[in-house]
Amino acid sequence: MILKQLLGEIMTHMGFVTSQQLDEALERQRTLFEEKTLPEQLQRARLISEARLAADTTPLLGQILVDMEFATKEQLEEALSEQEKMVEAYKSLKSEKVAAAVEIGSIVNSTLNLAEVLGLVMRYVNRVTNSMASSLMLLDERTGELVLSVPTGPKAAKLTDMRIPASEGIAGWVVEHGQPVLVPDVKKDERFYKEVDRVSRFKTKSIVCVPLKAKTKLIGVLEVMNKVDGTSFTEEDVVLMSIFAYQAAMAIENARLYSELKERLEGEIQLQKKLSESDKFRALGLMASGVAHDFNNLLMGIQGNTSLMLLDIDSSHPHHERLKNIEQSVQTGAELTRQLLGFTRGGKYEIKPTDLMELMEKTSRMFAPTKKEIRIFTKYQKGIWSVKVDQAQIEQVLLNLYVNAWQAMPSGGDLYLQTQNVTLDKKFVRAIDIKPGKYVKMSVIDNGVGMDETTQKRIFDPFFTTKEMGRGTGLGLASAYGIIKNHGGYINVLSEKGEGTTFSIYLPVTKEKIVEEKKPSEKLLKGKEMVLLVDDEDMILEVGKEMLAKMGYEVLTAGSGKKALEIYRKKKGQIGIVILDMIMPEMGGGETYDRMKKINPGIKALLSSGYSINGQATEILKRGCNAFIQKPFSVNTLSLKLREILDKK
Repeated sequence: MILKQLLGEIMTHMGFVTSQQLDEALERQRTLFEEKTLPEQLQRARLISEARLAADTTPLLGQILVDMEFATKEQLEEALSEQEKMVEAYKSLKSEKVAAAVEIGSIVNSTLNLAEVLGLVMRYVNRVTNSMASSLMLLDERTGELVLSVPTGPKAAKLTDMRIPASEGIAGWVVEHGQPVLVPDVKKDERFYKEVDRVSRFKTKSIVCVPLKAKTKLIGVLEVMNKVDGTSFTEEDVVLMSIFAYQAAMAIENARLYSELKERLEGEIQLQKKLSESDKFRALGLMASGVAHDFNNLLMGIQGNTSLMLLDIDSSHPHHERLKNIEQSVQTGAELTRQLLGFTRGGKYEIKPTDLMELMEKTSRMFAPTKKEIRIFTKYQKGIWSVKVDQAQIEQVLLNLYVNAWQAMPSGGDLYLQTQNVTLDKKFVRAIDIKPGKYVKMSVIDNGVGMDETTQKRIFDPFFTTKEMGRGTGLGLASAYGIIKNHGGYINVLSEKGEGTTFSIYLPVTKEKIVEEKKPSEKLLKGKEMVLLVDDEDMILEVGKEMLAKMGYEVLTAGSGKKALEIYRKKKGQIGIVILDMIMPEMGGGETYDRMKKINPGIKALLSSGYSINGQATEILKRGCNAFIQKPFSVNTLSLKLREILDKK
């Protein structure tokens, strides 16, 4: 409480010493007495008494703070002067007003609810000064304006958040000079700011305005207007106002420190939650990626055999259409594994600079003819920035969102597609685990049934679906989340039941320029080179060997990395290229490639895997491997990849 304010607390409030330094000095003061024997203590007490009688005004605590070099002598003198003023001010107050000051002090120290404390302070200010209106104004450091944060009195609601220009009015003068002011008659004071009365229709007659300081920093002012009985304010009111301003400043400082601590703790809780979710996703991701890898190997056998059979028959053959249907089913299966790999956040295949506006337009053209009951509206920002993405996966994300919107509008509705350049600052990205900087924002907005808060919290969870049995796997939005996260981006959802849904995607900008691509040839490209095919799956070796033979290549096969090295040592001069499976027991594709490169630094190699290009594959490519091909692949796709590598000089 302010009546029990010690010198040390005054020095802390003035910013001369920290709370920790004060605690250390008080502990030092305590030990000084404990270390002395009783006669010494009595002698010391006598000396102190004599010193005080001799008008030495330096208290023991103040001297300790100076001795410990926590404060200077000048700061001590200033604090003593402040203490003396405070004592004199209290002496002049009536007992009931002192009691009010004590009560406010206890309230300030009993709660951290800033709004509650300031409201009580203002109520007591009006009561003890017998004023009709009052206002607590906080200083906007950026503009220098005073903001009426807690006004009271007639028409006070109209004044909330009103701003007084820098240096304007009596309050502006108090801010500039840091001194309290008493104005008995505002008509005779040129500093009076009339705009507040104009807005509130209140007639101000007299004012007391005092500075509001948190330690040594001025943060605003406290002001009262007009005595209820029509008399003018007195110096006693100025003293009381100064005391209340001190209490209000203390409340603001305490609330600020509490808010900072609370924010830090909430941040740590969020981090723990993220780590927990990350562990869950990592475990599911490992399982999903393993399933995707094995599934792609199975599909590779089906795709390879289908491609070979299609090469042997023409379009008039009765089985041609059936084989095409099988090939289409393989692609559907491959799409499912792409979703699984996307969910694992490790599923990028081929990333390149991309115009998201064009990609969004392309996907909407694909979607629109199939869902004619949905009206599509677009709003694309001109000059959209380039992003580096796997186009097929971002198409997958967008189509998943379109389908989700369609299912939320069973009777038809409107779908809005938008792109926008945005710059995200540190404050925005703090809670979402992405880097600040430039992003392209894509929005997919529908006016469908919307979703409740519980659904929104789980919408990106794998295998979570609100659809009836057979209408959804629960992987679409989970894979979308994983894909965007894997691209260094962020996806979120905003929705209300019955009010539609907005999905927003943020993808980081790249400085790389977009290169127009040539359409790949559908013709089977042939060659005569010797190819070493390495894979631990017999089925893939068999079908791969036949595919390569159809292209005209001479083929050698190896079922392990160790066997491949034996063959390569013997025939390195004859082998034109190695097709190398990435995941094999004992010796994986990466190690096999590294050892082959030591045998022949000029080796040409094509890395193949049921996994994606991320992770291990990217590292192997960085070490010099020429290219990557994702299983399952057709004979035409393989022929194109081989000629790209072999024909490159």
